[in-house]
Amino acid sequence: MTIIAPPPPAPATSPPPLSPGGRTAVRLALIAAAAVLVVGTLVSLGTTAWGVAGFRVITDSKPLPVAMRSVFVDTDSVPVAVRITTDRNAREPRADLRMVNSTRAGANPLAVNTDATGTRISINGEASTFLDLGRAGEITLVLPPDLARKLTVTTQQDTGVVLAQADIDQLIARTDNGEVVLSGSARRIEIHTDNGDVVTREPISVSESFSATTDNGDIKVDFSNAAPRTIDATTDNGDVIIAVPGRGPYVVNANTDDEVGATVVRVPQTTDREVAAAVITARSDNGDVIIDDLR
Repeated sequence: MTIIAPPPPAPATSPPPLSPGGRTAVRLALIAAAAVLVVGTLVSLGTTAWGVAGFRVITDSKPLPVAMRSVFVDTDSVPVAVRITTDRNAREPRADLRMVNSTRAGANPLAVNTDATGTRISINGEASTFLDLGRAGEITLVLPPDLARKLTVTTQQDTGVVLAQADIDQLIARTDNGEVVLSGSARRIEIHTDNGDVVTREPISVSESFSATTDNGDIKVDFSNAAPRTIDATTDNGDVIIAVPGRGPYVVNANTDDEVGATVVRVPQTTDREVAAAVITARSDNGDVIIDDLR
């Protein structure tokens, strides 16, 4: 029996060689593509460098009236933190500003105006949309302690943090987007924020009333020595955790949606407002509500 082997496969057809003109066209296409890439990169880097070069860090400082009893800090749309401090060595109150600003803006953007209603601090200058940074920085109120204890401080911000680190008479803080961090003491505190937490770094002393509302954020506040006569804390989305000295007793109105959170009260309670150390109202639509004994 004779076996006939199949014929060998036909050799693969190699691509036809490029003519000199074809090779030149390919080279030109590659060079053109590389040129476009390089130009695009340089334009992008140049735009970024131009944008960065258009900003600088500036400082500004303005004295405040030594006899003022109220000060209003309005940062408008500028993303600036507001810090409230005391300095026993300060001879007069002042406002210090440090911020990133456009080079086209003025060198002294801090504005202070005083009239019969009090002192108003604001920021002048040119906003920028470069990288959505605009301007960012911090305003620090530096107050002699004796003045601070008689002072009402009001802050108004679209975006920014409030850092209260002084013993003052009243604090009223309103911000759309930002946290409020409390320490020190006050006779009265009122806080409103749309998106941000209200917290204490250490137990605070408030003698008369404390009120805090936020749409989206936690309220976590500890009170030292004695609780204020009234405490009102409300959040739509977040936890409310209030700690007060355990002596009491307290009138407590605390509630949340049981399906999404828990309500816990660990302080002595009473229904008699006349004998109560404080009246506490705490509510969360979506979160826990805890009234705890400060230990």
